[in-house]
Order: sequence, then C-alpha cells, then structure tokens
Amino acid sequence: MGDLHGRTVESRAGVTAFLAGVWLIAAPPVLHFDASLHAFRPYWVSMGLAVVIMLLGMVRAMAPLDVPFIRHLTIALAGCLIVVALMPADGGSAAVWLNQLVVSALIALTAVLALLISLRR
Repeated sequence: MGDLHGRTVESRAGVTAFLAGVWLIAAPPVLHFDASLHAFRPYWVSMGLAVVIMLLGMVRAMAPLDVPFIRHLTIALAGCLIVVALMPADGGSAAVWLNQLVVSALIALTAVLALLISLRR
C-alpha cells in the first residue's frame, strides 16, 4: 500500500509539472498580448526550459517511481527558471516574469515535496 501512495504522490507532482510547463509556454502570449514575432524573444530560454520540464513531468506522471533521478533534475530546472525570472531580459513584461517566478517556485515545491515524501519511507 505504501508503494501505491508513493506512486500517487510522484504522479501528481509529475502532472503538476506538466501543466505548469504548458502554462509557462502559453503565458507570454496570454499575459503580454503582442502579435509581433519579437514578443517571444525575451522568453526563449524560459520557454525552452518549460518544454523540458513539461516532458519530464509527463514521464514522471506515466512512470512515477521508475526513474527517480528525474525529481532532482526537475528541481534543478525549476531553480534555473527561478534564476532566469530574477534576471529578466529587455523587452519583457513584468507580469510574465512574475508569473514565471511563481510557477517555477510551484514546480520546485512539488518536486521537493515528492522527494521528501519518498525519502520518508
């Protein structure tokens, strides 16, 4: 029964990371409504990291305990997103950077909680 609980916690953290990655990709056009091609230029690093986090979240949701090192990788990538959010590029919207900071902290928090719950057993 404990294995089922660990799989459920890890799977939920993976789904959260996947949905957060989808939102981080969708956030620049939604929050910084600009139809030009240059609207994405300040966010290309964060959007690339969001794609990787989204894919890792999908793997964590499908096979929660089969690749345990993905938790650490997700925490590291969320930390990189936080650093990118704290150093916004020129031309970016403050609302997008704040959103990125909050969502990155959420990704890191869920990954750390999943890691702590798995270590507790």
